[in-house]
Formats: sequence, structure tokens, C-alpha cells
Amino acid sequence: MITCPQCNYENAEGSRYCSQCGASLSEESPADTKRKRLWLPILTPAIVLVLVGAALYFVYDQQAGINKEVVTWKTEAEEAALAGEYREAEKLLTRAIQERPDEEALQEELSHVQTALSMEKELEEVSKLLEEGSLSEADEQLATIQATLKQENGRLYQTLVPALNEMDSRFTLQEVNEELSKITDVDELAAKLNTLSDLNLEEAAKVREKIYEKIVNRSTKTAEAAAEDKRYTEAIALIDEGLQYVSNDEKLIQLKERVQQEKQAFEQAAQERLESAMQQAAQDELRNETEALEVADIRMEKDEFGDYKISGELKSVATQVISTISVKYDIKTQDGEVVRSESAKVYPNYLTPGSTGSFEKMYYNLEEGEYMVEMTELEWLVE
Repeated sequence: MITCPQCNYENAEGSRYCSQCGASLSEESPADTKRKRLWLPILTPAIVLVLVGAALYFVYDQQAGINKEVVTWKTEAEEAALAGEYREAEKLLTRAIQERPDEEALQEELSHVQTALSMEKELEEVSKLLEEGSLSEADEQLATIQATLKQENGRLYQTLVPALNEMDSRFTLQEVNEELSKITDVDELAAKLNTLSDLNLEEAAKVREKIYEKIVNRSTKTAEAAAEDKRYTEAIALIDEGLQYVSNDEKLIQLKERVQQEKQAFEQAAQERLESAMQQAAQDELRNETEALEVADIRMEKDEFGDYKISGELKSVATQVISTISVKYDIKTQDGEVVRSESAKVYPNYLTPGSTGSFEKMYYNLEEGEYMVEMTELEWLVE
């Protein structure tokens, strides 16, 4: 039998509750029960404290894990942004903000990354404009991006500089390439070479080759035109101008050698002509002084009245105009005896090269006889 500790009612063995009062039937002694009652007020707060502490530790541990993840995402986002992976940086920062929406630093970093993304998109639009050949629009867009970049500070925005420089180089390259068709002056072409000198694009080498070719063609064309006009010094100067920029061009080197040979031959021929002209001038001067006239005709005639007339024609073989021409002659008998020595003026007073003049003179008091005339001297002045 089991005695109820509450009402002392005897209950059957194995009963758990008193059939009289309903109290729990325990094998513990009243003393044990009393001890339990003494510990219970002490254990209950302790258990609650342990449970609350465990809960707080769990919450702390969970928040610490989130903080660690947020810091990791932030670090990875910074690394991605500085590597130019703005879209990945945006995803990481967005994830971090979802966990810590009140963190202003995260919001600020996300704003900078989104600005960089926007500028990257604008640079892509510039690239499309360049591909379409819309240089004016591309130039305006580049100027806007450059102005925005100047207003922003930080390493993040510096990552856009290489892409911006590349777009600017592509714009410059395309602009130069389009201008080439309008440029014919070698100095202007050389200026375009200077413009391209700072560009590291692969396409820049092709445009430089195009400029070199145009310099060679232009120098060749102008030099050959000058050489055809016998302006050999100018032609050589034009070739040398081209060789300043394409020093090893075989075409220009050969052209220079040919022009120099032509110049030498021309100068030699000119020298020979000069010497020949000087010789001819000396001969002409001697002829003008000593043999300026040829006697075309001289005769002596007797008219019906018994008077005698001496007349003649002279031709100028001088190379200059001669004037004041006079003829001296002797009147002789058939035996060669000089009867008279006379002179006469030739008209016109001036004879040009190749022209003729004449003279005549009447004699009324010569004795009857047969006479002949012999020219003894000619006098003239060279103008």
C-alpha cells in the first residue's frame, strides 16, 4: 500500500495519484520533498538566466556573422570596383545594404559605383558613335564625361581614366583619318604625325603609314613638277622636306639622285651655253667692228649727157644696228691709175641686221674716158 503524503489515505501499490485527494504519489520522503521545495525558487531564475544568455549569445553570434559577411562583401566590392568590375561591385554592395540598410557608408559607396557604371555606359555609347562615324556627337559626349570626371575624386573614378583615354585616342585617330583626304601640304601632314605620336592604339600605326605614304606621294609630285620647270634646287628642297619624315624611303632617295643628276647636267649645259654665247658675243662684237657690211653691188655708169654716176648697195651682216655709214672708193683709169679718191654717204642712216643701204654720187667734170671704181674703205658706227 502507498500512503498519500497529503491526506494519508492508503492507496494500492503502483498508483501514481491519490484516489482520495488526487495528489501525486511519490516514493520520496517528506524530507526530500521539502528539500526540493527549498531548491526550486533558486533553480528557476538560474535556468531562465541561462536560457536568456544562450539566446543572447545566439543573437550576438548571428549578428557578428552578418557583420563579418557585410565587411567581406564591402571589401570584395571595393576590389571589384577598383578592377573595373562595377556591376559585380554593385551586386555585392546591394547585398550588404540588404543586411545593413542603415549603413550610410555602404549607401555612399553604392552611389559612387552606380555613377561609375553610368559613365562606363556613356563611354560605350561614345564607342558606338565612333563606329558610326558620328564624330561631332562623340566629341560632345567625351567632353561631358571628362567634365564629370574632373568633379569626382577617389581611386574608383581613376579606374575610368584608361577607358576615357582610349576613347579620346580613338576619336583623335578617326578625326585625323578623315582629315587626311583634305590635306595636301607636307607640313600639315607632318603636324598630324605629331598628333598621333602619343597614341598607343594599334590602328594609329596604320594611319601613320598612310600619312607617310601621302607625304612621299606629295613630295614626289611637287618635286617632279619643279624639276620639269628646271627648278632643280626647289625640287631637291621639296624632296628633303619629305625625307625629314620618311628618311629611308627608297622612292624619294632615288628621285633625289635623279634630280641632282638632271641639275648637274642642266648646269653644265647652261655653262656650256654661256661660254658659247660669250664666244659668239666676242665674235659678233669683232664682226660688228670689222666686218659689219658686205658690198652687194658697186658700179660706175656714164649717162647720155657724158656725166658719170657711181652707185652701190651694202648689206648689214652685223648683229646690232649700225649707223653713219660712209663708203670710200677710188676712180681709176683702165690702166689702174687713180684719178680721184672719193667718199659717199649710205642711206638710210641706220641699218638693222640683215637690211641694205645704198649710195650714189654724180661726177660732171671727169674727162672723157673709160673708168672703173674700186672700193677702198667702209666706215660705220655700232649703236
